[in-house]
Amino acid sequence: MKIYLVTRTDDYEYDEYDSAVVIEKTPKKAMEFCEQYFNKGKMACELIGTATSKQKAGDVLASFNAG
Repeated sequence: MKIYLVTRTDDYEYDEYDSAVVIEKTPKKAMEFCEQYFNKGKMACELIGTATSKQKAGDVLASFNAG
């Protein structure tokens, strides 16, 4: 499993997520996971590390712009 930073590439306002760190097998799966936070198709995905064998797929941290 890999660790990905997924960020929105569109404009966002208060009370919306702008990025998340996600553990998944592929960048595509990481972006699919983030569809629950972001608008589909308006995000970028960057590999930032490798997860340990003890870490499970899912989100690690999400950034929310509270208003």
